[in-house]
Amino acid sequence: DDDSLSIYSFPTLDSLANASEDDLRAMGLGYRAKFIIGTRDLLQTSGGEEFLLNLRSNDDCQAVQDELIKFSGIGRKVADCVALFSLDQDDSIPVDIHVQHIASRDYDPTVLGQAKSLTPTIYKRVGDLFRSRFPNRAGWAHSLLFVAE
Repeated sequence: DDDSLSIYSFPTLDSLANASEDDLRAMGLGYRAKFIIGTRDLLQTSGGEEFLLNLRSNDDCQAVQDELIKFSGIGRKVADCVALFSLDQDDSIPVDIHVQHIASRDYDPTVLGQAKSLTPTIYKRVGDLFRSRFPNRAGWAHSLLFVAE
């Protein structure tokens, strides 16, 4: 009876360097394989690990988001999740409909204006609302409020 737990790490950029889309599909990644290859290629041409380290040291969370959304399949919310949880961007606010409702209900009922959906303007407005209320750690405040919801 073996109760040991197997732990795996994410592959390095170097270990993915020669992988083909077919290789990744054969590993069970399915449709995700092409996105992984695209991400690998863009990451390599952007500077690899050094690119990511530079994002980590950038103090402009909007600039970090702008760089991350260049990757296929990465929108504003996922970019802000990566920035907050992996790149030390404490002021990145991953905004979705739930966060939008928290902001509107608890802090500013006018934050949505006349918008009926989460537009880029509303996304920024909600993020700015959290950043003004919770300077220096707005992303973590957002996470606590989101989990408490």
